[in-house]
Amino acid sequence: MKASASPIKSAVDELDALRRLFRLTLKNYAAAVETDLERLRGEVEAQGTVARLSAEKIRDARDILTLIRTLDLKPTKGRRRDLKKIEGVIEEVQGIVKNW
Repeated sequence: MKASASPIKSAVDELDALRRLFRLTLKNYAAAVETDLERLRGEVEAQGTVARLSAEKIRDARDILTLIRTLDLKPTKGRRRDLKKIEGVIEEVQGIVKNW
């Protein structure tokens, strides 16, 4: 059996390909999350000063603050669950802002 036809060599090659796909997926995922966060930031910022806000929007802004400030993340561990928590907060904030 040739070394190049070895299942080990094929497995190593496939793992290298999987690593490349993972990195590309992660890059695109990060770009999508960044876009969502930037859009939300712009929508919240567009609401202007507190003096112009209705009582409902002030409550919504406080809810957004609470959602973000109570987010318990451990970024140094690089856990998937932290990414899911961030996604969850983004979805909740989008729901709040959507009703504005």
